[in-house]
Amino acid sequence: MRTFHDFRNEVSAGKLKNVYYIAAIDNYFLSRAGEILREKLFGSKDNKENFFLKYADETPMQELFDLTSGGASLFSSQKLVIVKRCEKYSRKLSEFIEKTKVTAEDSYILYAFDTSFVYEKKLDEVKGIDFYDFSELPQRELYNWVKEEFSTRNISINNDALDLFITSVPASLELLNTEIEKISNYDFEGNEPLLTKEIILQFIGYDREYSPDELMTAIIKKDQNRAFSILNNLLNSKGLNEVYLLSTISNYYMDLLSFKTPGLDAVDSRTLYQKYKMWGDRVKFAKNYHKSININSLDKAFAKIIDTDKKLKTSMLDPKILMTSLVDGLINA
Repeated sequence: MRTFHDFRNEVSAGKLKNVYYIAAIDNYFLSRAGEILREKLFGSKDNKENFFLKYADETPMQELFDLTSGGASLFSSQKLVIVKRCEKYSRKLSEFIEKTKVTAEDSYILYAFDTSFVYEKKLDEVKGIDFYDFSELPQRELYNWVKEEFSTRNISINNDALDLFITSVPASLELLNTEIEKISNYDFEGNEPLLTKEIILQFIGYDREYSPDELMTAIIKKDQNRAFSILNNLLNSKGLNEVYLLSTISNYYMDLLSFKTPGLDAVDSRTLYQKYKMWGDRVKFAKNYHKSININSLDKAFAKIIDTDKKLKTSMLDPKILMTSLVDGLINA
């Protein structure tokens, strides 16, 4: 599927469609798409006179198509409609899809579906409709987008910092944008506005030598003293949430397991991102250490991670004690 950048470039070039089908997991690029179309159609992204935002679970299907097929107001020859949560029409999906194909020349409509629903129902394979994937960006586009967002705020970011920033934030464009806003308020104290790895580590609450990456390195190297020192810093000094740390550790082990796939060492970075969602420091870690741990140890590690996750969420045991026990178990797996 084409991405948001393809959509933006097409609209900028004047190649507009009356109907767009969108796969999305959050609202960030969908909102941006609305701004771009309002700018193109009405002359300003702030002009919402003939802009309609609808939700499928709140709008009867016939009411929606009455809106999309009707003319614009007396003051405009064009109309823009964004319809979110279209998967809610799933009981009448075939009828809905067929009706969306009937377009009005003065109407521009974006039908947004949850990405998992699109793939589950194979809507991207339906003849006569063409989806855009607004749920994520290819690795290079994601890196460029983050750089551009900082650049518009007159801030540069080096490659190490960029890797760390992207891998430290959950895979949500809305969250990435929020974190960009926060970090952009960093006081460079008169120095060049350049974001380094040290600044990113400081901002997300880690010391360079006491990060989850360093914890995993100590675990794999079976350096017990170092591992417990880092764990103590993360949980007690930095106040890191135990469930979040467990999730991070789990992701590292998933990367190690992925690299047990024959030939993965030779796979290019683009494929690693698209298929395995790995890039930057996570790839470096997995490549460096996957040979240091065998499948039997990985099985034991995942069993301990799953058991710890269950106890964290269902028992009254001290979370810090559970995480200490987990780290000890992983070192000895």
